[in-house]
Amino acid sequence: MNSQRKPSFLSSLLTRARADSPQRDSVLPSAPAAQEPAPQQQPPTDMAAAAPAQPVPQPTAECPLPPPPAAARPALRLQPSTQSLDGKTIPQSFVCPVSMEIMADPVILATGHTYDRQSIERWLAQGHKTCPVTGMRLRHLELTPNFALRSAIMDWAKDNGVWLPERQAPQQAQPVFKWDEDRAGNILPGHSEIIWAIEVAGDRVYTASADKTVRVWDLNTKRCVQVLESHTRPVLSLAVVGNRLFSGSYDYSIRVWNLSTLQREKTLTGHTDAVRALTVAGGKVFSASYDGTLKVWDAETLTCLATLTGHQGPVRTLVRCGDKVFSGSYDKTVRVWDVNTHKCLATLVGHSGAVRALAASDSIVFSGSDDTTIRAWDANTLTCLRTLEGHEDNVRVLAVGHNCLFSGSWDKTVRVWSCESLACTKVLEGHHEAVLALAVGDLFMASGSYDTTIRFWDLASWHCVRKAEGHNDAVRVLSAAQGGRVISGAYDGAVGVW
Repeated sequence: MNSQRKPSFLSSLLTRARADSPQRDSVLPSAPAAQEPAPQQQPPTDMAAAAPAQPVPQPTAECPLPPPPAAARPALRLQPSTQSLDGKTIPQSFVCPVSMEIMADPVILATGHTYDRQSIERWLAQGHKTCPVTGMRLRHLELTPNFALRSAIMDWAKDNGVWLPERQAPQQAQPVFKWDEDRAGNILPGHSEIIWAIEVAGDRVYTASADKTVRVWDLNTKRCVQVLESHTRPVLSLAVVGNRLFSGSYDYSIRVWNLSTLQREKTLTGHTDAVRALTVAGGKVFSASYDGTLKVWDAETLTCLATLTGHQGPVRTLVRCGDKVFSGSYDKTVRVWDVNTHKCLATLVGHSGAVRALAASDSIVFSGSDDTTIRAWDANTLTCLRTLEGHEDNVRVLAVGHNCLFSGSWDKTVRVWSCESLACTKVLEGHHEAVLALAVGDLFMASGSYDTTIRFWDLASWHCVRKAEGHNDAVRVLSAAQGGRVISGAYDGAVGVW
């Protein structure tokens, strides 16, 4: 295998343009949002941080101050608050601005404001990067213990005979997913250009590439058993139905392959532009095209049952939820189609950018957009339940598993959202470039990035238990396979088995 190389800036830019133009897959990603100017530090507002005669020295991250002797502590001018504990009014400076309760473990945020550790850590874990009091963007997320304020709180409690809640030591969840050394990745060369799609069926893996071919791999031997050649332009999408494989291409057609003989059975025509996405529902294959239409094909007779029109731009993505198929388009909308009648049930509007990703739980459909947001739609009422905000750049990939929604973005992060509360519960950071692919396993979630790596995240602790390297270019697609394995496809044309 060739030594690893990082894609040059120029090649990455050209590859990204090729991969993401609306006529050639999607639009060129918008430039990263300009970084806001660094905010000026505001002086601490906590009463304990400023004494009338002698200011209380503030600790720093490099040199935290130990609590001074009682006799050396400056007198504090305590302002009463509306909060009370054991019948005693709590001084305002002792109350956490987030929880509105007396602070058991006060810590200083980057802006100089003090919060109870448990409350501010929960705030930050939800993906916020601003100060709750001022709304200022944080330069860093370090928390510095406020020993002076804690000592003052303890003195006040002792003088007033008040019992303070004990500090709760944070419980660190232990990783459940273990990376065994025998999981060392295998990089399988074969394709000569970018891999656009992966489909796993049993112990076989099918990969679609810009080199106009589909390759069939045996998961056990990790060998290519057949190269399916018939398309005349890049192959973009795959779907398996029974004993057949459907492949959609830039040549405007869908090829149907018999999985027993690995021979082509039929070519389905009718689209007038690239076939970008395929999905299966109710014994039918739905195809989405850059011509702005969907077509419905009988998976048994291979006849076209209907052409679905309505989108005003290229259709980029499809997902099935119950008896409905949802289609996302560059026209900034999601359309809902009845699987049985093929009628459009609704047009879901609200996004201000192209819809590039769709994913579904049992009752909620999620749409990710260039407008940096994710929208959660009730699959029954077809109403928007909530707009999920937090990403700072285009949302490019979504995945659902373990009652969570995972979203990958050009902002280099993966966000974890609860499918019940629709709140962001974790922000996973570590990638150095855009996150392009996600796959969910039994105990882990894997993310693939433009930085050429795959990260495996433990679902119990959210720790990154492995950074897998081996690809020489951006990781474009991931798919979970049997036995807890993950299949990767990259811009370098290689297939990875992890």
